[in-house]
Amino acid sequence: MATNRPLEREYEVPPEESPGKTCPYCGRPFRSERYATFHIGVDHAEECSEDEYEAFEAERDDEEYDLFTFHFKAAISVFLVYFLFTFVYALVWAG
Repeated sequence: MATNRPLEREYEVPPEESPGKTCPYCGRPFRSERYATFHIGVDHAEECSEDEYEAFEAERDDEEYDLFTFHFKAAISVFLVYFLFTFVYALVWAG
């Protein structure tokens, strides 16, 4: 029988750590509250409260901004490295 979940994972918190937060709906432990907020917003969207969903949307917006910033920095870095190699190549061949 097929399930709706493409990936079903078991999550365990290492014995030397205590969970930062546990999901109130399924009891799954998470290392931080941020991960639990994402989990609740994605896996329990239809049963979570308004406040929990708003927290999920705020975290998602922060994550999108962080991802955009990372991509922007990566693109600038690639451009600068390309420019540097092109400049060095031109200097070497110019003699």
